[in-house]
Amino acid sequence: MSRVAVLLSAYNGNDYMEQQIASIYQQTFRDFQLYIRDDGSSEEFVEKLRELKQQYPFELIEGENRGFAESFMLLLDRVEDAEFYAFADQDDIWLADKLQTALTWFDEADRKGTLGGQLPALFHSAYDIMDPKGTTVGHFYFDNEGYDFRRSITENHYSGFAMVINRALRERMLKGDPEQIGYHDWWAAMIVQAFGVGYSDHRVMAVHRAHGDNVTTFNMRTRWSWLWNNMTAETDLRRRNREFKRCFYDELSIENRKILDLFTPERYNLLGAVKKCFSTQRWRPLWTSELVVRLLMLIGRI
Repeated sequence: MSRVAVLLSAYNGNDYMEQQIASIYQQTFRDFQLYIRDDGSSEEFVEKLRELKQQYPFELIEGENRGFAESFMLLLDRVEDAEFYAFADQDDIWLADKLQTALTWFDEADRKGTLGGQLPALFHSAYDIMDPKGTTVGHFYFDNEGYDFRRSITENHYSGFAMVINRALRERMLKGDPEQIGYHDWWAAMIVQAFGVGYSDHRVMAVHRAHGDNVTTFNMRTRWSWLWNNMTAETDLRRRNREFKRCFYDELSIENRKILDLFTPERYNLLGAVKKCFSTQRWRPLWTSELVVRLLMLIGRI
């Protein structure tokens, strides 16, 4: 049993996959096993993965296309015998101390009693953002202050590729239906904010490559697409909140039950919509996003 299972979901990642795999195997912490699940890619890309497997000792799982969130959850369910789990995207680059930094925090938190033995916990590092040419164009870091279960309902501070989670969080994550949660990292965020510990480290431990094919890239096109989808169809936010209620409602504090109830009504509730929309507390970090979310709350889409 390796102490860490590194889970990578791949889909036609011809341009960057080899560089990402190389960065994972350059980790200073060596007690890990890499698992790569191909999510229904072209035969050409699958053959490339088979060739890379001759060079690197990862386990390759060839599967049908399920989308990135379900693919990661399938991997998480498949690998049962690790103490910690790290998610990896196919087009990013890990810094050499990424795993060691995360495990040092877990070990120190365990010695201090912060995790209480069995609490679900998540370590998240800051990361730089670069364009396809390799130029650094941004930086991402959210500290822990002000991020709680209420905020986790409408926004996610944790990117999957910058996360390392413990076994207790894995077990709780697997209680959810992958088709309902939308984003595996957002699902993890809600769980740790309700029941455990989510820690954001200011040190950069990964480089995220932003390009037109990123599934979760946020630009004007994807933002308008997100808004249109939220206006015309059931939102992933609503599905995820409803699934969270199904899985964990009885375990929530009374205060958090009241908050979750506002986002999981059986039918449109004007009083609840107004209460969310005109809350004096922020829902999102950016005002533009805040205004859009409040509008969606008022009309019953969130």
